[in-house]
Amino acid sequence: MVNLGDRPCCSTCGAYLRRTRTDATQCDPCRRIAPALSLDPALWDEPALSAALACLDFGPVFLRVRAETSCSQRRLGELFDLDQSTLSKIELGKRPLTDAATVIRVANELGIPAGKLGFRYGVTVGTTGQEGGGVDRRDAMEQVAALSVGAGLPLDRLIALFPSTEPTGTRHLGAADVEAIEQATAAFTHQDFAEGSGRVRDTAIAQLYATLPLRGAQVSDELRPRLMIATAWLAMQAGWMSFDVKHHDAARRLWLIGLGLARDSEHPLGSDLTVYLIYDMALQAVHLGFPDEALRLVHFGYGAAAGTNVSPATTSCLANIQARAHAARSDAAGCDRALGQAVDYFTAIDPTRCAPWVAFHDETSLSAYQGAAHYGLALASRDPRAAGRAVPLLQAGVEGFGPGYARPRALYLPDLAGAHALAGDIDTAVALGHQAIDAVTSVHSPRVYDRLQVLHTILEPLHASPGVAELRDRLSTTAT
Repeated sequence: MVNLGDRPCCSTCGAYLRRTRTDATQCDPCRRIAPALSLDPALWDEPALSAALACLDFGPVFLRVRAETSCSQRRLGELFDLDQSTLSKIELGKRPLTDAATVIRVANELGIPAGKLGFRYGVTVGTTGQEGGGVDRRDAMEQVAALSVGAGLPLDRLIALFPSTEPTGTRHLGAADVEAIEQATAAFTHQDFAEGSGRVRDTAIAQLYATLPLRGAQVSDELRPRLMIATAWLAMQAGWMSFDVKHHDAARRLWLIGLGLARDSEHPLGSDLTVYLIYDMALQAVHLGFPDEALRLVHFGYGAAAGTNVSPATTSCLANIQARAHAARSDAAGCDRALGQAVDYFTAIDPTRCAPWVAFHDETSLSAYQGAAHYGLALASRDPRAAGRAVPLLQAGVEGFGPGYARPRALYLPDLAGAHALAGDIDTAVALGHQAIDAVTSVHSPRVYDRLQVLHTILEPLHASPGVAELRDRLSTTAT
């Protein structure tokens, strides 16, 4: 182990080791890119091994690795902390490898790309994505619950699901380097608002992939909290963009990484970003139709905010998604209470002190959020009065979103059309429905198309009304 002063450093690249890793001789990036066995990366692309990895069947994998390397069962087992008997049973198909930590260790030691491991333990953060499954949602909930009571998140385990990254070497980071990360994240945020995440989500993932190893770089004690919070913000934005393109498991994984980074940042805004990340996860739960899960997340968010300097803007967002979750459960009283809290928090906002991830939250977004909650209540209860309350709020939101906010405008236009339909104004609903299609097809946001599908369903009982059949035909073509 190299030691510069009283701080241990990586024996390979010279980067500082984390203070908690007192027994380590290498930093995590160097350890990950230096598998103990030398294997051709093309090995994992062979159909038989690729199929085995997709279902986490490591029997064929271990047999092939030993054939390629002349490695004994005992030696291979030592690499993974498995005894020879266990490894033999895995090879014979008599025992599955079900421990997530061991799966990750095997992948790291053998250099298996994370994307080859399928989705049983949650989708990786690469370009492949699927709708979230119940197992991964429960895992995410457990991690957020642990965070809310001060327990740790398995940050290294989550980050290990990235493909191997290049070591940082002895590079010194300065304020300009951290500022570049912040500027990149701000640019991704602007791109998402302007036209959705479809075109740049993978670029954001690549940026995070290149940024995570910098945690091991040499940086001053004064600058390190800023580096950590900047990386957490980038992880949050990459997760949001994954959500926008409906890669839901990947979004949760990235948000959990962001939570771990924010918690460890020791930055004054760490708590604020923590709560905002929980808000993102609650919003996703509402979108996927799990309002009870969203309410539990909101509870965790308020717990994480207690006794901290979380901004009113962030708690306003949290209260707004709480209202939407109540609305989805047809709980009008709960919805109204949460909307009132959201407004109270909003009135306490100091625009000069907003964190960058919530700087967008202004009167326009508040109107849109509150209109969406009333619209959700109208959908759940088929209450035309709730739809009537939604209309002016959604109208104010849609009209307030300027040219740089085409994606949120496209998101709320179908809701406005649907609210008019539920309130009984069919002619306006039809006109706005056509505008919504034009707006949605002009952005790169697969998530927004889901709003068109909801509008299509709302209009079904009104098929005989003038113009509705034509609009539904157009919606059928567009929303699929």
